[in-house]
Amino acid sequence: MKQILILPLLLLSLLMACKPSNESIDSNAVHDDSLESVKRSGVIRWGADVIGGEPFVYEDPKNPGVYIGFEVDIAADIAKQLGVKPELVIDPWDNLIPDLQRGSFDIGMNGIEATEDRAKIVLFSEPYYVYAQQITVRQETQGINKLEDLKGKTVATLSGTAAEDILRSIPQIQVKINPEIIYSYQDLENGKVDAVVLDTIIAAAYGATNPKLKNTGEPFGEGFYVIAFRQNQVTLRDAINSILKRMKENGELRAIYEKWKMMNPQQTSIGIR
Repeated sequence: MKQILILPLLLLSLLMACKPSNESIDSNAVHDDSLESVKRSGVIRWGADVIGGEPFVYEDPKNPGVYIGFEVDIAADIAKQLGVKPELVIDPWDNLIPDLQRGSFDIGMNGIEATEDRAKIVLFSEPYYVYAQQITVRQETQGINKLEDLKGKTVATLSGTAAEDILRSIPQIQVKINPEIIYSYQDLENGKVDAVVLDTIIAAAYGATNPKLKNTGEPFGEGFYVIAFRQNQVTLRDAINSILKRMKENGELRAIYEKWKMMNPQQTSIGIR
């Protein structure tokens, strides 16, 4: 992951434009049994990090050992339509793509952002959520409302994210990288950094709910969450794309996002009705 995240509309065009080339790979593929393999096993195994995973996938505080979240609901719907059961494979965020490539699980779904560098090493599904970046500061902080205001400041974020790319593109910002979401907000609360920049739904879960912190300014830097596949998993990718398309058109995705209070007008740009 290098440089700034691609502009959302350009990236969406790129994702759609990639389909013909993938289809040509299909026609030349000698043996792609990724879809049949999942169906034979009766299980689709999806990798995700659950530490600081709200609202993606996290342990239910009322039911220890049970995981909930909007991506849990999406995985359940995908599995149902494939005729299999979903199985969560817990994996550290930084290991998700390498472990996917090693075959530790079938798909990666964990707020994975569609970036140019990732597109070189894995296949993407069509987008299932439009995200944006949000600045979080301490309650007493004044004068920080936009990206430019972070110049000269120390800002924490999660490793391997679009937020890291954006922050590193501005030399005047000192970037502190953490391996888990919760550490960035802890650093902010403890005065070790001046701000945190992470996705809006993360900031809503960990910034807005902390009485010592506040989200400030308008969201910026829109992008897309996608499901990641190994480069030889074309048939599985295509099947899941068809499912996502149906979920967008029949209101299933909208219902999930409304349940988790994360539906917004931006989602209509990727076909969610």
